[in-house]
Amino acid sequence: SDLDAMKRLVNEFRDYARLPAAQLEPVAINALITDVLQLYGEENAHVPIKAELDPQCGAILADAQQLRQVLHNLMQNAQDAQEQIGRLDQPVVVQTLWRPASQRVRLSVLDNGAGFPEPILQRALEPYVTTKAKGTGLGLAVVKKIADEHGATLTLANREQGGEVIGAQVSLVFNALEAHS
Repeated sequence: SDLDAMKRLVNEFRDYARLPAAQLEPVAINALITDVLQLYGEENAHVPIKAELDPQCGAILADAQQLRQVLHNLMQNAQDAQEQIGRLDQPVVVQTLWRPASQRVRLSVLDNGAGFPEPILQRALEPYVTTKAKGTGLGLAVVKKIADEHGATLTLANREQGGEVIGAQVSLVFNALEAHS
């Protein structure tokens, strides 16, 4: 309903405005993702979620609470994107990747939805931009704010195959806590 949408907007805006400063501590990123994914069991997920975790990814400096918020946000957006086009069989993929050259860890959420419209890709990270019929778009603004607090880079892209858009990908790239080979 409009009232629910309004309430959600107020809540999201309040969450955005009073997002506390990140308390950065060493966080084992793969363990945190595994933990969050346990809340997305078969029974409460219309769209399955699959993890592809790179065992090379170690700890990053992060605020575990905020990182959980980011994951929930991105996974729900991804599930919504697929539900909107009725693609319930292919899983959303949550992926980590160790990048030895830059000593950074990339966290990505890949969906099989309709992708981001072009204007979104250009203005994606301003508040109030949304690709969802429902929701206010503050989701990504909160993600962006959290990424900034973590010194992480946030990127949005469409996934393409043979010139066709087959979904969207949102990635955050974090500095690793300690160098390793």
